[in-house]
Amino acid sequence: MSSRKKPGGKPTVASATVSKPELLVEGSDSEFRGLVHDLMAFAHHIEACRDGFGAIVGLTGVQYEIFMAVKRFESLAGAGAAGISVGQVAARLHRSGAFITLEVNKLVSRGVLAKAGDPADGRRVLLSISKQGEAIARTLAPVQQQVNDVLFACLDRKRFDRLRSLTSEL
Repeated sequence: MSSRKKPGGKPTVASATVSKPELLVEGSDSEFRGLVHDLMAFAHHIEACRDGFGAIVGLTGVQYEIFMAVKRFESLAGAGAAGISVGQVAARLHRSGAFITLEVNKLVSRGVLAKAGDPADGRRVLLSISKQGEAIARTLAPVQQQVNDVLFACLDRKRFDRLRSLTSEL
């Protein structure tokens, strides 16, 4: 625990925000609190980049995030993939299916995403990137590369792999 002085000179002891010994340094949670603040600051940077990338092509930050989740799925699944479901996007982005559905409908109406019925389950809709969406992705790629190279400049391969592993566990 850390102590500080109140106005008038009397020391106070701050309550620890964690009790797990592995998160305390010499009995203090100060380093843990610093970690949380650093993570929050980085999250703000990531969110600002997301919003900026979206703004370049006339999307909101959340719409950009959904667009990129669909794009990433297609990149990983290959050309033969039928698409990704709204539920899969929602799970990947840790958002509700209803929220993703609302935003997907906006992206479909703008021609960025395409929707099709799932041949294996007629109740599901599968999302894919439209031709217009592909053009957007090509427009964004050079800007994304430049920003991400700067944002993650401190990472070498070993640190990158370690960061990926740690963040997936969190």
